[in-house]
Amino acid sequence: MTVYHMSRTLKLGDALVPDHQGCAALAQPFTQALERGMDCFDSMALTGKYLYAVLSRSGLREWSDYAKWAAEGAFEYVRRRDFPHRPSRLGCNYFYSDLSSSKRLFEYDWGEASPEERAAVRLFEVELEDERPARLDMSLYDAAYAALSERQDGQAARELARRYFAGEGGGEPVWELLSARPARAVKDITGYLYEA
Repeated sequence: MTVYHMSRTLKLGDALVPDHQGCAALAQPFTQALERGMDCFDSMALTGKYLYAVLSRSGLREWSDYAKWAAEGAFEYVRRRDFPHRPSRLGCNYFYSDLSSSKRLFEYDWGEASPEERAAVRLFEVELEDERPARLDMSLYDAAYAALSERQDGQAARELARRYFAGEGGGEPVWELLSARPARAVKDITGYLYEA
């Protein structure tokens, strides 16, 4: 199956590796906190918020984004408990089924980045050995991230995770494909991102 994937590190011909940056370890403690209860999760989210503020002052903000890792942890908790047949966000790769969605995501994620940062992002045509990847709405994940970063609302994040893994769409869905099956970058089509 032909799908599309954006990356700053992938090279033409490379096989995609799930969790190639090792981020699952940052989300796992939040999953474990939910296994102990909502109070434990809330406490960890507030501690993460404090750590985020401290590390932001040191210029180490990217890896201390507690809301991202709390959202991933909450989604993994809900997936394991209620949707074990769905792929783990922490153990898969993300794709888009069409070029227009890829371009929309590029503008959403990198639209206000510097020209150097934008130039580092590549768009690839990928051959995915999965004819039925999970099709889930990324906007629900984004809403969960917002609930955690703005209000530390773990209950809202869990409800959004349930909707996400149930395959529901939000008001303006952004459909992403998730799969842990083998995939390889077969064509660099980055130029499409800059076409008018």
